[in-house]
Amino acid sequence: MQINFRNQSFFRKLALTSILLPVLSLSHSMAYAAQTLADTNNATTALSPSNEAKEHLMTKLGKLAFFSADFSQNILDGQGEILQQGSGTLAINKPNLVNWKTITPDETLIISDGNTLWFYDPFIEQASAYSLAKSIHNTPILLLTSDEPQLWQQYNVVEQQNVAQSGLRFVVMPKDESSQIKKLTLTFSETDNNDVQLSEFSFQDATGQISQISLSKFNSKTEPAATLFSFSLPEGVRLEDKR
Repeated sequence: MQINFRNQSFFRKLALTSILLPVLSLSHSMAYAAQTLADTNNATTALSPSNEAKEHLMTKLGKLAFFSADFSQNILDGQGEILQQGSGTLAINKPNLVNWKTITPDETLIISDGNTLWFYDPFIEQASAYSLAKSIHNTPILLLTSDEPQLWQQYNVVEQQNVAQSGLRFVVMPKDESSQIKKLTLTFSETDNNDVQLSEFSFQDATGQISQISLSKFNSKTEPAATLFSFSLPEGVRLEDKR
Protein backbone atom coordinates (compact mmCIF):
# COMPACT_ATOMS: atom_id res chain seq x y z
CA MET A 1 0.00 0.00 0.00
CA GLN A 2 1.43 3.38 -1.03
CA ILE A 3 0.08 6.51 0.62
CA ASN A 4 -0.06 9.87 -1.08
CA PHE A 5 2.64 11.76 0.78
CA ARG A 6 1.48 14.97 -0.81
CA ASN A 7 -1.85 14.65 0.98
CA GLN A 8 -0.52 13.15 4.22
CA SER A 9 2.65 15.03 5.04
CA PHE A 10 3.73 15.07 8.65
CA PHE A 11 2.15 18.35 9.62
CA ARG A 12 -0.98 17.77 7.60
CA LYS A 13 -1.35 14.47 9.31
CA LEU A 14 -0.66 15.81 12.74
CA ALA A 15 -2.63 19.01 12.67
CA LEU A 16 -5.20 17.95 10.14
CA THR A 17 -5.80 14.41 11.21
CA SER A 18 -6.82 15.74 14.58
CA ILE A 19 -9.02 18.55 13.43
CA LEU A 20 -7.74 19.86 10.20
CA LEU A 21 -4.63 19.28 8.25
CA PRO A 22 -1.38 17.46 7.95
CA VAL A 23 1.36 18.73 9.84
CA LEU A 24 3.94 19.88 12.48
CA SER A 25 4.23 18.91 13.42
CA LEU A 26 7.83 18.21 15.14
CA SER A 27 7.01 15.14 16.94
CA HIS A 28 9.13 12.90 17.47
CA SER A 29 6.06 10.91 18.09
CA MET A 30 7.57 7.56 17.93
CA ALA A 31 6.67 4.31 16.49
CA TYR A 32 5.85 3.52 20.01
CA ALA A 33 3.83 0.42 19.30
CA ALA A 34 6.40 -0.83 16.81
CA GLN A 35 9.22 -0.21 19.28
CA THR A 36 7.83 -1.93 22.36
CA LEU A 37 9.93 -5.04 21.81
CA ALA A 38 13.01 -3.02 20.87
CA ASP A 39 12.61 -0.91 24.00
CA THR A 40 12.62 -4.04 26.13
CA ASN A 41 15.74 -5.34 24.45
CA ASN A 42 17.44 -1.99 24.93
CA ALA A 43 16.79 -2.07 28.69
CA THR A 44 14.34 0.80 28.65
CA THR A 45 12.75 1.49 32.00
CA ALA A 46 9.08 2.48 31.65
CA LEU A 47 7.26 4.42 34.34
CA SER A 48 3.62 5.24 34.95
CA PRO A 49 2.27 8.66 33.93
CA SER A 50 3.21 11.22 36.55
CA ASN A 51 3.30 14.93 37.24
CA GLU A 52 7.04 14.59 37.80
CA ALA A 53 7.53 13.26 34.27
CA LYS A 54 5.42 16.08 32.82
CA GLU A 55 7.34 18.69 34.81
CA HIS A 56 10.65 17.18 33.73
CA LEU A 57 9.63 17.31 30.07
CA MET A 58 8.31 20.87 30.39
CA THR A 59 11.60 21.89 32.02
CA LYS A 60 13.65 20.38 29.18
CA LEU A 61 11.49 21.97 26.51
CA GLY A 62 11.53 25.23 28.44
CA LYS A 63 15.26 25.43 27.78
CA LEU A 64 14.62 25.32 24.03
CA ALA A 65 13.47 28.82 23.10
CA PHE A 66 14.11 27.98 19.45
CA PHE A 67 15.86 25.44 17.25
CA SER A 68 16.31 24.28 13.69
CA ALA A 69 17.22 20.92 12.20
CA ASP A 70 17.16 18.71 9.14
CA PHE A 71 14.87 15.68 9.35
CA SER A 72 14.29 12.31 7.78
CA GLN A 73 10.86 10.71 8.10
CA ASN A 74 9.41 7.22 7.90
CA ILE A 75 5.67 6.62 7.81
CA LEU A 76 4.76 3.11 9.01
CA ASP A 77 1.55 1.13 9.08
CA GLY A 78 0.28 -0.61 12.21
CA GLN A 79 2.46 -3.66 11.47
CA GLY A 80 5.64 -1.61 11.20
CA GLU A 81 5.89 -1.76 7.39
CA ILE A 82 7.27 1.40 5.76
CA LEU A 83 4.64 3.16 3.64
CA GLN A 84 6.63 6.25 2.71
CA GLN A 85 9.91 8.00 3.37
CA GLY A 86 10.80 11.65 3.18
CA SER A 87 13.16 14.41 4.27
CA GLY A 88 13.19 18.14 4.86
CA THR A 89 13.92 20.95 7.29
CA LEU A 90 12.31 22.16 10.49
CA ALA A 91 12.48 25.39 12.49
CA ILE A 92 10.67 26.29 15.70
CA ASN A 93 10.55 29.48 17.74
CA LYS A 94 8.42 30.09 20.81
CA PRO A 95 5.67 30.87 21.15
CA ASN A 96 3.86 28.86 18.48
CA LEU A 97 6.06 29.57 15.46
CA VAL A 98 6.79 26.64 13.15
CA ASN A 99 8.29 26.13 9.71
CA TRP A 100 8.12 22.55 8.43
CA LYS A 101 9.36 22.03 4.88
CA THR A 102 9.24 18.64 3.20
CA ILE A 103 11.73 18.38 0.33
CA THR A 104 11.42 14.73 -0.68
CA PRO A 105 9.57 12.90 -2.09
CA ASP A 106 7.45 16.01 -2.77
CA GLU A 107 7.77 19.61 -1.68
CA THR A 108 5.23 20.82 0.89
CA LEU A 109 5.35 23.64 3.41
CA ILE A 110 3.64 24.06 6.78
CA ILE A 111 3.97 27.34 8.63
CA SER A 112 2.54 28.53 11.92
CA ASP A 113 2.82 32.30 12.21
CA GLY A 114 1.38 32.33 15.73
CA ASN A 115 -2.20 32.92 14.57
CA THR A 116 -2.71 30.81 11.46
CA LEU A 117 -1.52 27.34 10.52
CA TRP A 118 -0.74 27.33 6.80
CA PHE A 119 -0.30 24.33 4.52
CA TYR A 120 1.05 24.95 1.03
CA ASP A 121 1.36 22.39 -1.76
CA PRO A 122 3.09 23.96 -4.77
CA PHE A 123 2.44 20.90 -6.96
CA ILE A 124 -1.33 21.41 -6.92
CA GLU A 125 -1.00 25.19 -6.38
CA GLN A 126 -3.19 25.18 -3.30
CA ALA A 127 -2.82 26.60 0.20
CA SER A 128 -4.99 25.90 3.25
CA ALA A 129 -5.32 28.12 6.31
CA TYR A 130 -6.46 26.98 9.78
CA SER A 131 -6.92 28.84 13.02
CA LEU A 132 -4.01 28.00 15.32
CA ALA A 133 -6.15 28.69 18.39
CA LYS A 134 -8.63 26.03 17.28
CA SER A 135 -6.01 23.45 16.36
CA ILE A 136 -3.32 23.75 19.01
CA HIS A 137 -5.29 21.85 21.66
CA ASN A 138 -5.69 18.92 19.28
CA THR A 139 -2.15 18.92 17.96
CA PRO A 140 0.33 17.44 20.48
CA ILE A 141 3.35 18.35 18.38
CA LEU A 142 2.67 22.01 19.08
CA LEU A 143 3.55 21.28 22.70
CA LEU A 144 7.08 21.84 21.48
CA THR A 145 6.25 25.49 20.95
CA SER A 146 4.13 26.17 24.03
CA ASP A 147 4.73 26.59 27.77
CA GLU A 148 1.01 27.10 28.44
CA PRO A 149 0.05 25.12 31.59
CA GLN A 150 -3.59 24.74 30.52
CA LEU A 151 -2.50 23.05 27.31
CA TRP A 152 -0.24 20.61 29.15
CA GLN A 153 -3.08 19.68 31.53
CA GLN A 154 -4.75 17.91 28.62
CA TYR A 155 -1.95 15.32 28.39
CA ASN A 156 -0.36 12.55 30.45
CA VAL A 157 3.39 12.04 30.26
CA VAL A 158 5.48 8.92 30.83
CA GLU A 159 9.26 9.18 31.20
CA GLN A 160 11.56 6.38 30.06
CA GLN A 161 15.32 6.00 30.18
CA ASN A 162 16.96 4.15 27.35
CA VAL A 163 20.19 2.70 28.70
CA ALA A 164 21.48 1.66 25.28
CA GLN A 165 21.08 5.14 23.82
CA SER A 166 22.07 7.08 26.96
CA GLY A 167 19.12 9.39 26.61
CA LEU A 168 15.62 10.16 27.82
CA ARG A 169 12.35 9.40 26.12
CA PHE A 170 9.00 10.94 26.95
CA VAL A 171 5.67 9.53 25.77
CA VAL A 172 2.89 12.13 25.64
CA MET A 173 -0.70 10.85 25.54
CA PRO A 174 -3.85 12.96 25.26
CA LYS A 175 -6.40 12.51 28.03
CA ASP A 176 -9.18 12.92 25.46
CA GLU A 177 -9.82 9.40 24.16
CA SER A 178 -11.37 10.78 20.98
CA SER A 179 -8.09 12.41 19.93
CA GLN A 180 -6.85 11.23 16.54
CA ILE A 181 -3.25 11.36 17.75
CA LYS A 182 -2.76 8.67 20.39
CA LYS A 183 0.93 9.00 21.26
CA LEU A 184 3.62 11.58 20.77
CA THR A 185 7.12 10.42 21.68
CA LEU A 186 10.09 12.73 22.19
CA THR A 187 13.64 11.42 22.51
CA PHE A 188 16.49 13.53 23.85
CA SER A 189 20.16 12.67 23.49
CA GLU A 190 22.89 13.46 25.99
CA THR A 191 25.44 16.15 25.09
CA ASP A 192 28.88 16.83 26.55
CA ASN A 193 27.88 20.31 27.75
CA ASN A 194 24.44 19.26 29.06
CA ASP A 195 22.57 21.15 26.35
CA VAL A 196 19.05 20.00 25.53
CA GLN A 197 19.07 18.23 22.17
CA LEU A 198 16.01 16.64 20.62
CA SER A 199 17.15 13.71 18.49
CA GLU A 200 13.89 12.02 17.46
CA PHE A 201 10.17 12.31 17.72
CA SER A 202 7.21 10.34 16.43
CA PHE A 203 3.46 10.13 16.62
CA GLN A 204 0.91 7.35 16.34
CA ASP A 205 -2.60 8.07 15.10
CA ALA A 206 -5.91 6.33 15.80
CA THR A 207 -5.45 4.00 12.80
CA GLY A 208 -2.14 2.70 14.17
CA GLN A 209 -0.13 4.52 11.50
CA ILE A 210 3.14 5.95 12.81
CA SER A 211 5.33 8.81 11.67
CA GLN A 212 8.95 8.64 12.81
CA ILE A 213 11.14 11.71 12.51
CA SER A 214 14.90 11.64 13.07
CA LEU A 215 16.68 14.98 13.45
CA SER A 216 20.18 15.93 12.36
CA LYS A 217 22.18 19.19 12.34
CA PHE A 218 20.22 20.20 15.45
CA ASN A 219 20.90 23.88 16.22
CA SER A 220 19.55 25.60 19.34
CA LYS A 221 22.21 28.33 19.35
CA THR A 222 21.22 30.35 16.28
CA GLU A 223 17.72 31.82 16.24
CA PRO A 224 15.83 31.00 13.02
CA ALA A 225 15.10 33.96 10.75
CA ALA A 226 11.75 35.63 11.37
CA THR A 227 10.90 35.33 7.66
CA LEU A 228 10.61 31.54 8.08
CA PHE A 229 7.42 32.03 10.09
CA SER A 230 5.60 34.26 7.63
CA PHE A 231 3.51 33.07 4.71
CA SER A 232 2.31 35.08 1.73
CA LEU A 233 -0.04 33.47 -0.76
CA PRO A 234 1.83 33.06 -4.08
CA GLU A 235 0.20 34.51 -7.16
CA GLY A 236 -2.16 32.07 -8.84
CA VAL A 237 -2.41 29.77 -5.81
CA ARG A 238 -5.92 28.84 -4.63
CA LEU A 239 -6.64 29.43 -0.93
CA GLU A 240 -8.83 27.06 1.10
CA ASP A 241 -9.59 29.20 4.18
CA LYS A 242 -10.74 27.06 7.11
CA ARG A 243 -10.34 29.77 9.76
